[in-house]
Amino acid sequence: MVRVIGIHHLALVTASLDRTIRYWRDLLGLEMRAQLGAPGYRQYFFAAGERTLVAFFEWTGAEPVPEK
Repeated sequence: MVRVIGIHHLALVTASLDRTIRYWRDLLGLEMRAQLGAPGYRQYFFAAGERTLVAFFEWTGAEPVPEK
């Protein structure tokens, strides 16, 4: 049996990293741990516990997944 003590990171896509920051950092209170970027590319990491990060890639034009 494997004992999971954390997930290094979970990567998700967002169409607006600015809105994502307002939700995850400002509303939920998660600490922003890292920011990567270049023209046309941004990726931010938020701490979601001692050993887990939630990462977001900004992808212009990303659409929500249709509801089932």
